[in-house]
Amino acid sequence: MKRTWMFLMLALMVTVGNAQTNPTKAKRLRPYLSTTTYCAPGVTPFVENAIAFDCRTAVYKQFEPGKFKATVEITTVFRKGEETTFSKVAVDSPVVTDTSNLAGAFIDQQRFPLPNGEYQMEISIEDLNSGDALPTGSITVELNYPENVPSISDILLFDTSVKATKPSACTKSGMDFLPRVYPFYGQNESKMNFYVELYNSDALYEDGKFLVSYYIETRESQTQMQEYSFHKRFDVGKVNVLLNSIDIKDLPSGNYYLVVEMRDRSNALICSNSCPFQRSNPSATYDMNDLAGLNVANTFVSEITNLDSLRRYLRYLDPICTEIERDYVTNLVRTQDVKTMQQFLLNFWNARSPMNPRQGFTDYLAAVNRVNMSFKTSSYPGYRTDRGYVFLKYGQPDKIMESPNEPGAYPYEIWHYYAVSNQRNKRFVFMSKDTAANDYQLIHSDVVGEVNNPRWQLEIYSRIYGTYQGVDQTEKDDTWGSHAGDLYNNPR
Repeated sequence: MKRTWMFLMLALMVTVGNAQTNPTKAKRLRPYLSTTTYCAPGVTPFVENAIAFDCRTAVYKQFEPGKFKATVEITTVFRKGEETTFSKVAVDSPVVTDTSNLAGAFIDQQRFPLPNGEYQMEISIEDLNSGDALPTGSITVELNYPENVPSISDILLFDTSVKATKPSACTKSGMDFLPRVYPFYGQNESKMNFYVELYNSDALYEDGKFLVSYYIETRESQTQMQEYSFHKRFDVGKVNVLLNSIDIKDLPSGNYYLVVEMRDRSNALICSNSCPFQRSNPSATYDMNDLAGLNVANTFVSEITNLDSLRRYLRYLDPICTEIERDYVTNLVRTQDVKTMQQFLLNFWNARSPMNPRQGFTDYLAAVNRVNMSFKTSSYPGYRTDRGYVFLKYGQPDKIMESPNEPGAYPYEIWHYYAVSNQRNKRFVFMSKDTAANDYQLIHSDVVGEVNNPRWQLEIYSRIYGTYQGVDQTEKDDTWGSHAGDLYNNPR
């Protein structure tokens, strides 16, 4: 089953000031959305949305003496072919008595029963106290829960859970959860809580047990981290629930996936699901024990003895390194330690391409040579450019829309990927202010963890319209010949 957990920042550009004196100009709502899907056997599959609103960006109005609240309206539309499902709700924040020191967020949760299929979900949000409407956000959501086939729900990351005293539409397994809408864990956080449902394990056997594996893997290389790998046995049944936490106190900074797998008695993989998260932990450093004692004799790295070549090959790894590996390489290439460089390079490709490290290195080197030819500028080799970085990290795009001569626009390219890891229908927008230099900068992407700029169209068309725009504006008014927005929404 494909994971449909998504993270979408609907609004980034926001000015926060002394909002209550002039709310319509001083504030703009900042919401964050996570989407998960579930389907207990015998029940219609459903999408569950959790939207968190930054209290500091909402406009609060007094409704009783000394009492204030924010009110937002959420419109959700699901489209599949000619079919449309529509919902509109008004959501109130908790009541406050002091609007001068707002902090935290308030969260709305909604559940939408839908048949299996692929949907385009559109969400529009309006701050009813200011009248400010945000641009509509759109993502693809897939529900794929065949009857009597083992499957795994999406993974819910959450902060707290309590036993439900008064079950709501979003109660699961008798529990109410406070979702972690933004999947980021700071250096002072030590636990990651998660909830996931396992369906139709009884289709494997009439009785007995099955195995569930769950672990953390690096997003760049999708390498399983053995110290964060766990297993649990369950009795077969229609529905099983895995509710657990992982100690991440020593997890280094970086981008990761939490993976959950269902396996049979012989440990063969039946199905899996995953969700991305980010970790900031500056106190963790690269573990030298990974290199100590690693014998490079009779391996491909033993053939690389030239110091400059080793440094160059290590620098080439930058787009696909984890954050902690990148920091280590930065310091390593300043030394003259040939042996450690060889050990690191071998250890790196042992992890990325365990069946054939030499082939993994050779294939990647060919990709680097390709981007160095295609994307080099007068200042940088191709692998250090934004297009080179994206190509090496995510592979060749499925579609490239080039627009070098659009009236009123800087030259730009939009790269479209059908899938990036387990994110679907993703795009990168590059722009160049100097085509002679072949220097295209990444100005926007909807991939988790990459540059996200809702005002990217304004940057493209600032060539003749200038850089000044109202803080609330994210799109340029359509003029003759302008089609960046259409190419982005309808790749071809």
